[in-house]
Amino acid sequence: MEALYKRELYGETMALAIEAKGSTAVSIANRWALGWPDRVRALLAAGVYGECLERQTETEKDALAETYAPHLSTIEVLQLNEVSLYPPFLG
Repeated sequence: MEALYKRELYGETMALAIEAKGSTAVSIANRWALGWPDRVRALLAAGVYGECLERQTETEKDALAETYAPHLSTIEVLQLNEVSLYPPFLG
């Protein structure tokens, strides 16, 4: 499993919760933190980050399980299934 990027961003409790959800959740958390750090901070401040991450993890796992396309990367499969790659926007 890849390491959680900037685990200090989340605080120890949330970082451990993300890691407990497995490699897909860590991958999503890393993608969100690298691409949309302001949105991640907003979700954390609003107390909804864990819920949003859980929903995204399930959506991505479902899309990957339902689409057999070994010639495509994970991101390509998600895009093929029109799965949003970015965190929700609070606004």
